[in-house]
Amino acid sequence: MADQDSTAAVPASDEKAWEGMVKNMLRAEMMRQGVSYAALANRLAAIGVQDNELNLKNKIGRGRFTAMFLMQCFKALGVEWVHVPASLEEASRITGAYALAAGPRAPTK
Repeated sequence: MADQDSTAAVPASDEKAWEGMVKNMLRAEMMRQGVSYAALANRLAAIGVQDNELNLKNKIGRGRFTAMFLMQCFKALGVEWVHVPASLEEASRITGAYALAAGPRAPTK
């Protein structure tokens, strides 16, 4: 996905933007924890989900996967709190994963 002008609005119906946001949310969590695709494959295997590093790279890179897969990844990563970005535009940008990784963390108890 090409980097978008930050002043242009992204229509809510833009599937590519939604795909970009969801893959960036997952990548951001991997970055926060320092987890590679190979390590994610191992963590998924530990909860009974068989996938390999190359398949994960391709699936996540496309941003087209089921909600079930996203939840399996979050479970494997130990995610208990998910921050949904307010801006689809910012979250879907090519640099969105970095921005999301640096963004809000889970609330403290």
